[in-house]
Amino acid sequence: MAHTFQESLPDGSTVISVIFGSDKTMLSTLSGDKITWPVYLSIGNISKVKRRFVRLNGLILIGLLPRSPNCLKTHTIMIVYQESMATMLRPLEEPVKSGIKVLCADSRTRHVYPRIASFLADYLEQYNVTGVKYGWCPHCEIEPDDISGFNCRLRQRHIQRYEDM
Repeated sequence: MAHTFQESLPDGSTVISVIFGSDKTMLSTLSGDKITWPVYLSIGNISKVKRRFVRLNGLILIGLLPRSPNCLKTHTIMIVYQESMATMLRPLEEPVKSGIKVLCADSRTRHVYPRIASFLADYLEQYNVTGVKYGWCPHCEIEPDDISGFNCRLRQRHIQRYEDM
C-alpha cells in the first residue's frame, strides 16, 4: 500500500514514516504515586541506534497523557486516553492530506506526506488504545488462558467485525 500511495504523489514528493511511543513513567520515587504517560514522536529514517540516545534528539516529547482518577470506570479511562491521543495527533491531519515542505539533512527542501507507521507501547498502552478486555490480546483473538502458548497464526482482530456486533 505504501508503494501505491508513493506512486500517487506529485513528482519530487515522498512519504515519511512517523513512529509514536508511550510508556507509563513514575515521576516520584519517594511516594510512588505520581505517574504520567509521555508520548514521543520519531521518524522512520532515523536509525534505532540514534533514536535511543537522548542527546541526539531522535525522539521528541509531544505530550503527556493525563492520569485518570482511580474512581473512574475502565471504559471512561480508555475514552480519556483515546481522546488525549487524538488531540495530540490532530496537528498531523492536514499534512497527511496535503503534505508539508521539510528541510532535509542534505539541505534540500522536499514535499513530504507523513504516515503513521507504528505505535510502540507495552500491554497497558495497547489495552487502552484498542479497548479490548483486560487480559486479552490486543492483536489477535487468542483466549487469555492460551497466551502462554501464543500462536501468531491466529485470526487477527479487525475493528469492522466488532463494530458490526
